[in-house]
Amino acid sequence: MHLILETAIQIILNSIVSGLLLSLAAIGFTYIFRTTRVFHLAHGGIYVTGAFACWWTLTKTNNWFAAIAFAIAVVAILIYIIEKTVYLPLNKKQSNQSISLIASMGLYVVIINVLALLFGNENKTIENSISGSYEIGNIILTKVQMIQTVIGIVATATFLIYLKLSKSNLTLQAISDNATISKVFGINTNNERMKVFIAGSVLACIAAILKTLEVGIDPHAGMSITLTAAVVAILVSRMNVLLVIAFSITLTILQNSVEWFLNAQWKEGITFLLLLLVILFRTEGIISYNLRKDRA
Repeated sequence: MHLILETAIQIILNSIVSGLLLSLAAIGFTYIFRTTRVFHLAHGGIYVTGAFACWWTLTKTNNWFAAIAFAIAVVAILIYIIEKTVYLPLNKKQSNQSISLIASMGLYVVIINVLALLFGNENKTIENSISGSYEIGNIILTKVQMIQTVIGIVATATFLIYLKLSKSNLTLQAISDNATISKVFGINTNNERMKVFIAGSVLACIAAILKTLEVGIDPHAGMSITLTAAVVAILVSRMNVLLVIAFSITLTILQNSVEWFLNAQWKEGITFLLLLLVILFRTEGIISYNLRKDRA
């Protein structure tokens, strides 16, 4: 009984850390999808680009500040180019969502193939002196996990502060509800689209760098986390950072429990089984809310 309890605690602790990293990518995906209506699969390409940019800069300078700054700059420039040359023109042409989905998938393929051409397909690891762990009985929490947790919380808090100070949440919600009416009321939807793309990409970049500390990075690592982030976005069905975090951690606990007690092959399967059930029985997502209706 004691061993089962320790195992459960270990799974929960590991899942909280992994869930925080997932939530960074999921927050970005959710806000991009809900604001722009682009099912942004290229998010996975942005994710790995940030990690590779950080890894490459570290190999040249051995300076973490320079590496992180360069990675953030690279993903910001890349998503700026993507929005200006692909997504925004499609939006102006009023192309349907299936076209933007195909375009996004194409962008993802191009990005990962360019990365593979430049750096190869093998896994890249970051050499660092962060080692060791804290143990309480048989429960272990590594120093890397501690760093991931602290930076993940700081990054999320920074995004929340940005939303509050800029009052962007209401603006983005208005665009999500109806972009045309938002323009009528003076909202510069193009600028808001760009801001949310850049902010979401920076969060994905930070998540990728933190994950690379633990397991390294390869060009194809972005698709799995992007699809899982997409599942979270659909399950939550609204722009709410705290809900995205809660769902990300819950989903990670479910995945890790299935992997531990059943088989690792079921890890992704259970995620999409849950999504299928929600799509079949609650098309508005698990969390929904009613808008006030005024009587005529």
